[in-house]
Amino acid sequence: MLTKSVSSQINVLIINDSSYMGTYLKDLVSSESIHVYDIARDGIEGLRKISIQKPDVILLDLEMPRMDGLTFIEEMVKKGSLIPTILVSSFSQNGAKIVLDALENGAIDFVPLSTTNPEETNQLKETLVEKIRAAAKCDPYKMVLEKIQSLKPAKKPVASSQAASVVVTIASSTGGPNVVQAILAALPADIRAGILVVQHMPKGFTKKFAERLDEAAEIIIKEAENGDLITEGTALIAPGDLHMEVDAQLRVNLVNGPKRFGVRPAANVTMISAAEHFGSNTIGVTLTGMGHDGAFGMKTIKRRGGKTFAQDEQSSVVFGMAKAAHDLGAVDVLLPPEKIAIAIIEEVNRLVSK
Repeated sequence: MLTKSVSSQINVLIINDSSYMGTYLKDLVSSESIHVYDIARDGIEGLRKISIQKPDVILLDLEMPRMDGLTFIEEMVKKGSLIPTILVSSFSQNGAKIVLDALENGAIDFVPLSTTNPEETNQLKETLVEKIRAAAKCDPYKMVLEKIQSLKPAKKPVASSQAASVVVTIASSTGGPNVVQAILAALPADIRAGILVVQHMPKGFTKKFAERLDEAAEIIIKEAENGDLITEGTALIAPGDLHMEVDAQLRVNLVNGPKRFGVRPAANVTMISAAEHFGSNTIGVTLTGMGHDGAFGMKTIKRRGGKTFAQDEQSSVVFGMAKAAHDLGAVDVLLPPEKIAIAIIEEVNRLVSK
């Protein structure tokens, strides 16, 4: 029987149909604090193993024979035994939809496994270990979020050709895609603000993410393109692997600059540049996620006279980014997602009526 409380180890189950990849991942993450106690070859074997020994974290492949990773998650939820699960697989842009499906159904994060090149092994190890440690502390049931959604209008409003006078900046990471969807779906089509979203996702996934968000929302949602004007009723999603900066013309510039706090896109880049040009008409929002990204950006927004909100600990899958911002004194109010949407609407209305 596994005894995490005695050993303080994080017990990990790997589910991967490749014998080589299963062993590779085991060797990569195993340490004094992380113990890979078993490897399952597909979802069916994975379900059997977790019924005997419940791990703290699962590293899950998606494409497997007999039972794929998405079906495994669905079956695990049905059985009432949701365990923090990180997708670790060779993803492509064509596979973005199934990744988003898995995140929507209960996976807390994903790591693209594009190569086992020795030069990239250390970075992959660091990323996986960090995500495993965060996952072991989280409550996966917070992923199964009650959606705050409206039916998509038969016809979307035409995007404005005038720059917005108010901007909402949103930072999100681990556990965030469902929360971002819930918040954006609750915003009215005629909201008098532009919205900029930085969700930590790899290159190739943010376009599909934006399309999925757009289907559930009244506002217009798209992956940002270089030079896009920030307009009312439109949300721009930062593309994976590019920072999204705001310029003096209130357009977004996509920049392949250095990573900030290990991430690109970084919310700090977007928030700081937005505050520089929108001043006190900037609203900052930081959601669930690991690390410190967004904390300094939120602080900058407050210094410029803007308003800041962050997701509270009770509703966060990982109370990391929001906590960092709160500890820095950069958060006006901690709120659950449904109240964040309401707070955004109220603050935008206050600003445009000044």
